[in-house]
Amino acid sequence: MLGTVAPAELADARLQLHHAAQLAAALGSTFLEARSDDSHPNLGWDAELAAFVGHAAPAANGLRAALRPARLELFLVDVDAKRVDSLALAGMSLASAHEWLGQVLGRLDVVLPAGGLRRTDYEIPDHPVAQGAEFSAPGAAHEELARWFADGQIALSSAATTAEGELDLRIWPHHFDLGTLIPIATNQDGSLAQSIGFGLSPGDDSYPEPYYYVSPWPYPDAATLPTLPAGGRWHTTGFTSAILGAEDLLAGPPDGQEQRVRAFLEAAAAASRRALSAE
Repeated sequence: MLGTVAPAELADARLQLHHAAQLAAALGSTFLEARSDDSHPNLGWDAELAAFVGHAAPAANGLRAALRPARLELFLVDVDAKRVDSLALAGMSLASAHEWLGQVLGRLDVVLPAGGLRRTDYEIPDHPVAQGAEFSAPGAAHEELARWFADGQIALSSAATTAEGELDLRIWPHHFDLGTLIPIATNQDGSLAQSIGFGLSPGDDSYPEPYYYVSPWPYPDAATLPTLPAGGRWHTTGFTSAILGAEDLLAGPPDGQEQRVRAFLEAAAAASRRALSAE
């Protein structure tokens, strides 16, 4: 159940986790071949580990880096998803945690490239940890954000299912959102012509609190967007998405949260399809 911590009180923990996620993305950035969609450093939510987990890196003996948000813990897992080593980030700086990760890989006979373990170079929201401050001890806000991602994985997995099956949900280190994209139409050359994005953001520059989104693309004319059910609204500044914010989700009975999310995602997906078909 969400709402143990007020959405307005999650910002600092969210920013710390955003920077910590770059550590978990470092193996993909270092050892995997760069992909055109920049997906090689992204992460997935592993329900059993309750963690963000990167792609396996063959050049790193199949190891994956992971971050458990509730405990603010960085760790490595092997090809059998067993923990190899871990580090509590509280009291550590980004630089020291990055150094630790490189040292552990070296002890595990992983050959690092010249220059060592790479850092992601995304422009992400600033926080004192980016300037050398130490991570604070994890608390209720970190646990609440972990619940948001865990619930989001379940809700979005159900919504983002096509005739081909369930689509892969990924956590993108630059935006720190959990999302996927459903192709709607393609051009003759096979490139994407229309799509609908589904996702959960823990908060960003547009909304400091968590929110679910459904985004039709190309963005339809704002004047033609269909009406959304109560609780949902269209965001049209900078990007176009149907939005269900934390305050609207938490306004109803706690035992109805899952149903409200499901209803929003279904209605927003249908509205997005109608908007795209009208273009």
